[in-house]
This record gives sequence, structure tokens and C-alpha cells, in this order.
Amino acid sequence: MAETKLVRAGKETVLANIDRYGPVDVIAELVWNALDAEATRIETTVAIGATGAPEEIAVMDDGHGISYDDAADMFLIHGESWKSTARFSKNENRPLHGRLGRGRFHTYAIAEQAEWRSVAGTDAARFETVILGKRSHPQQFDFDGPAPTSSPCGTTVTLIVRQIAKVNRVVDSDLNLPLTAKLAPTLLAMPHVTVTYRMQPLDPKDHIKSDTDILLNTDGVLLHGKSYPRLRFVEWSSDMQSKTLYLCDPDGAVVTEYAMAKLPPAPIHWTAYLQWEGFRDPTLMDQADLRVPDLKHGELLSAVHRALVEHLNQRLDEQKGSILGEWKAQGVYPYRGEPASTAERLEREIFDIVAVVASPAIGRDVRQKRFSLRLLQEATRAEPTRTKKILNAVLDLSEEEQSVLAELLERTRLPLIVRTAQTVADRTDFIYGLRQLLYSDETRTEFREVDQLHPMLAAEPWIFGDEWALSLSEGGLKQVVDSLVTRGRNSLYSNTPVNLPSGRKGRVDMVFSRELPESDRTRHLVVELKRPKRVGMEEVSQVVNYAAAITNHPSVTGTPHTWDFWLVTTEIDFGVRAFLGGNTSSPNTHQGENYRLTVVTWADLLDRAERRVRALRSALQLVSDEESSTKYLEQKHAEFIPRK
Repeated sequence: MAETKLVRAGKETVLANIDRYGPVDVIAELVWNALDAEATRIETTVAIGATGAPEEIAVMDDGHGISYDDAADMFLIHGESWKSTARFSKNENRPLHGRLGRGRFHTYAIAEQAEWRSVAGTDAARFETVILGKRSHPQQFDFDGPAPTSSPCGTTVTLIVRQIAKVNRVVDSDLNLPLTAKLAPTLLAMPHVTVTYRMQPLDPKDHIKSDTDILLNTDGVLLHGKSYPRLRFVEWSSDMQSKTLYLCDPDGAVVTEYAMAKLPPAPIHWTAYLQWEGFRDPTLMDQADLRVPDLKHGELLSAVHRALVEHLNQRLDEQKGSILGEWKAQGVYPYRGEPASTAERLEREIFDIVAVVASPAIGRDVRQKRFSLRLLQEATRAEPTRTKKILNAVLDLSEEEQSVLAELLERTRLPLIVRTAQTVADRTDFIYGLRQLLYSDETRTEFREVDQLHPMLAAEPWIFGDEWALSLSEGGLKQVVDSLVTRGRNSLYSNTPVNLPSGRKGRVDMVFSRELPESDRTRHLVVELKRPKRVGMEEVSQVVNYAAAITNHPSVTGTPHTWDFWLVTTEIDFGVRAFLGGNTSSPNTHQGENYRLTVVTWADLLDRAERRVRALRSALQLVSDEESSTKYLEQKHAEFIPRK
């Protein structure tokens, strides 16, 4: 008859943090326990119900089993294990895995019930012991035995699984791959052992492309008197789909998985094993450290991060050369010849990195490669930050791989430079095209202010300077005061109109604003646009009246607002020049009582804008001509271009 015995720990302690474990973790733990029991054959099976969902998992081994006398000590003490003081197994001196005394409880992460049916003894007498545990009462086990048996030594662990989403992973056809990656160091050290999962052998040798040690720089790293850690880097064949770091003991037994952030992408599948004896020391790796090892081992993990970044970047460079060379030889690489400009060179750099990282999903057929690479080129060229969406539609990439590429593009400065290059090219074309419209005999007489010039410039406000933000386009004087000064707040003068000296209301074309960070003042730039013509005092008086009406309004006087008014035209008559005076430091400028008026020619305005663009344009080696500028205006402002 079974006897119920209590674990020396409460329910909350036993179940603490176990839900962080998945099927791979639990099955690997049971395999390690079998290896610690000196098994040479370990087999895992999965029973699937009528609905296709898993119902039962069984892990069977031919190890030396668990005797009834040993069972209580092995199962009833949480957080302690006989393995913590023994480095090697009893007979074959195998390095032991479990030393923390918690592995058996991990089964409750995926199981409602766990049964250990174990046979131990000698050829003369063997006995069977059955231990039963339930997730609903994890602080106790039922023990039955010992019962005489003729069965061979070994243990079968049977899990009645929980009906939760993560358990469905056990029926996936490729679960053997992450399981192989996790068990790899142990299996490589025991080539005579056979481990299978659903009849599939777990043999890491079949998947390894390279197995190297990465040198760690541990200067300044606190090792607590322990030996120098080993960083083992295994590169897998493409079917493994692994990019994982495990923290292990010196013999390669995994203590915990560590999710290391911000590693550079590389077109390889890999597993890194940080092997260090400190990870088996309970004073250096308690339950909290298993969850967040950074707190106690942050310096060591930072050294590992630096080493992995350097190694992955090196592998990316190595792979990039061979992959790009193969694509070029096959004629599927979408670029021809040398880059025509710095912008194109930068675009190619983005494309090369993204395409090489995505290369495992591009396919082997030449036609498929050519099609995929051309689509990827268009995605990168159109908007690099949208590449993740395009990759999802074009290539069969996992969510993790898409996220890696998206993070790459977010971190790199290249997309910003490419977008800047496009902006500079567009601005160069706009300046060239607008100059043609304003000064060409064919268009300048037909060019109108209200419905052509004004809406075109409202869409390109940078022409007046990138420091300005467009605050108002085509608004009344009262709207200028209300939106920029009082900002909708009720004031004593809220209902006071803003009228011209004639009593009429006025309207301004464009108003820009900028906050001055060194003070609490706000600068405003009011722009009055004129079509190609010569302006005289009539137009100047119009702007002066606007300026006086705004700056002398009681809601504006005494406030921290500075006002500039620009009258923009193609030509200035002699009367206006005489009125403005010959101030060489501020030509064509009139200083009013509370404002400054400047008459600006379109030629001068466009020259200023062109000078701002020229430095970037020359750095990016962009050239604009009449054809490209006309094309830009046709695309962006077709409805505002005068037609003959």
C-alpha cells in the first residue's frame, strides 16, 4: 500500500518559478537525471489523444534505478541533493548534472501528475519502487514498494500533461532540434549513449558545422576564486534554428538559459555554452540568480556579451563575402557595377546586411533567389524601416528573425543617412524647379500666388529654414494673435479685434515659430509671398500695417514674443531700397518699434536654401538636373504648376 510523505518545503516554495520552464527544459532535465543514473539508452515517447493533443509523456532509461531506501532522501528534500557533494556518478564516474535538488519539481511546469516507476538491485534480486507526485499537492509524494520484480533495472517517468498551450509543442516534428542543442555538451561527452525523442536520435554531431572556444577577457571580472570560465560556441546546420546562450557547469550540464539582448544578427544558427564552476555553487547561483543572473554575475555576462558581439560580427563579415559572391556569380544580385553615389553605396550596405542575415530563407532555386532579392531591394530602397513588414510578406522568416532584422535597422544609422540623402535630393530638385518657375519666361507671368505658389511652399516650409516650424498657413490677423500668443486662453483683450489702420481685417500667408531654448522667448516669422514681380512701397506698406496691427495689439505688447516679417518677391524697386536704407549687416531690412521687416528676393531665399543643402549634397555626391527636378515637381506639386 502506498505511503504519503511530505516534502520539507511548502507548496509555494516547491512551485516557485516553475512555470518559466517549457517542454524542452523538463524533458532535458529528465534525460540528465537518467544520464546521472548511468543509463546508456534513453527514450522519450508522447501519447497523443483523439483530438491530436498530447496526453502523456514517458521518459524511459536503462540506468541503475532508484531503490526504495534512497527514494525518500531523493524526493523529500527541496533544494538539496546528494549530487551537490558528489561530482561523479557511482560506477562510471560520469559528471553529474543535477545538484540543486529541484529538477523533479520542474515536471509540474507541464504535468498535472508525474510518476517514477523504477527498478533497482542486482542480478540476484531486483525491486520496483513507484513514486507518484501531483501538481495539486506538490509538497507530498506517494511511495509504493519495494516489490520484487524480474524486470531489468531502469526508470520510467510518466507525465500526465497539463492542457495548456506550451505543452502542445511536444508534438512538433522539430522539437528534437532545440532538445539536441540543449543537451549537446553532455551528449558529445558521452558518444556511447543513445538518446531518442519520438524515435528520432538526438545526436549533435549530425548538426555541428563548427565547435570553437571564444576567448573571454575577464579583466576586472569577479570570479569568486573559481576557475577561468569557458565560452564554447557551436555553430549548427540550418535546421537547428538556434541562437541561444546557456549557463553551464564545467562539464557542460546546463544550469539555466540566459536571454542575452542586443546581439548582432548573423546568418548562422548557434548555441553558446558558458561553462563555469561558479554556476553550480548554491551561494553563487540561488533560485533568484537562476531567474536574473545579471545581479550577481553582471560583469561576467558583460564580458560574454562583448565576446559574442565580436564573434558574430566576424562571422557576418565572413558569410557576407561568400554569400554575396555566390549571388553575383549566379547573376541574382540585384545591383550592377559600382555605386553611382554615396547614397547608393549606403543603400547597398543596408541591403547586403539585411539580405545576408535573411539568406537562409531566400531559397536555393536561382529564379526564387532572383525574385526574393529584387523584392528585398525594393523594400530597402523604398523605406528601410518597413523592411520587417516586407520580409514577412516575401520571405519565410520566423518572428524572431524578423525582430532581429527590425532591431538591426533601428540601431544602424544607415537608414537615417539614406532618408537624409533622399531628402537632400528632393530639396535640391525643388530649389532647381522653383527657380525655373519663378524666373523662366515661359512660366513666371502665369505663376499665381494664392492657388499655386502658396500651397506649394506650405508643403515645403524648410525653404525658409529648418529651424522654423509652420504654425499657420493662410490666416487672419486675429487668428495669428489667438493661436500664437494667447493660445486660446481667455484674456482681457480676447474680444479685441486685430484690424489694420484702415479698420479692415487682414490675412497673412504663412507664419512660422520657434522656441528659443536659451530663454523663455518665442520668435515668429510672418511671410508674405508675392508672385514674380517688382514690389514697391504699396506692398511694403501692406506688410508694415500687418506688423503694426499684430505687435501693437494689447494681447501682444509686453509678451515674450519676437516678430520678423518677410516680404518675398523677385525684384525690389528703388523706392523700397531707399526706404530700407543701406545697412550692410542687415540689407533690405527695416527695424520697426516692435518688429523687424525684411524684403527678401526669391533669388536670395533660394540661394540661402541651396547653401544649406550644398554641404550635405556634396557629401552624398548627389547631382540634380532639369530632368530630375521637373520630375520631382511633377510628382509632388503637379496641380500647382502653370500649364501653357
